[in-house]
Amino acid sequence: MMRRLLMAGSALLFLTVSPLGGQIQLQKPKVVKPLPNPSIIAAGRDEVVSAIKQMLETREIPLDKEDCNQTTGECMLLSKSLVFTKGIPTRSQLEHYCEVPSAAVRNWVKGRYVLRFQVTPASTKTAQVGVYAKFEGMTDSVSGSEWVPLTSKGELEDTMLRCIQDRVQGGDCKDILR
Repeated sequence: MMRRLLMAGSALLFLTVSPLGGQIQLQKPKVVKPLPNPSIIAAGRDEVVSAIKQMLETREIPLDKEDCNQTTGECMLLSKSLVFTKGIPTRSQLEHYCEVPSAAVRNWVKGRYVLRFQVTPASTKTAQVGVYAKFEGMTDSVSGSEWVPLTSKGELEDTMLRCIQDRVQGGDCKDILR
């Protein structure tokens, strides 16, 4: 009798614990290390510049300026200022991409960035690519609103570098940009 009760108890325990087993995580998910910025990409300068333009067009990020130096071969592409968040999620979005000063409690209402891409030929078949973002957050207060410069965490830059790398290899970087 006692044995039957123990077996029934252990079966009941197994049935109640089993569904929870899928939710228990014994190891932390692996953190993907950011790419070095600038990175060497296995493609020529012109191919990388073309991939950057396609990526910006696909993401509806307007290009403001493109300048290629014929003597050094270095190209610089600059996007127009793009408002990427506004309203209630602004603070959390800014905190995801930037170092937001916690000392001053502010009412963040918008966030924007400007991207700068620097492409330098490293060899005939490789290029060194650097991606740099300048972030600003708009605060709204009694005295008016102002754009406050913020320091990037490198999150957006890493995502852009991965997308450029993927595009050069023939991908569309849909899995990279969330």
